[in-house]
Amino acid sequence: MRLDHILNQIDFGKLRPMERTRYINRIKNVVSVIEERFPHVQRPEQIQLKHAQYYRNIWLPAHSPSMRTQDEHMRALGLLVRALGRDDSWLGKLGLTSHSSTGGRPTQIKIRNSRKHYR
Repeated sequence: MRLDHILNQIDFGKLRPMERTRYINRIKNVVSVIEERFPHVQRPEQIQLKHAQYYRNIWLPAHSPSMRTQDEHMRALGLLVRALGRDDSWLGKLGLTSHSSTGGRPTQIKIRNSRKHYR
């Protein structure tokens, strides 16, 4: 599956090249797992909420026992969802919403807006 236009939507900003590569590899892993489990998904635009939920609920716990690694993969999944221009309700259903009460640093990774998402 080609991810060039999706990865172009993501502005990695001030990340070091190694961190950028890790995020890209995790996004590619998410997409390859979804593509393997759901062969009818041939383009990133075909990814649906149920595919992302399969990755989060079934595949990730079975293949990554570490909670830290799971959190990193979930951040990559969140980037993919936002880069695809999906509704913010997806982030809530995947448990990826951030609350102001939890604190922490804001992310350095931004999603570029395109005209396609405003139509």
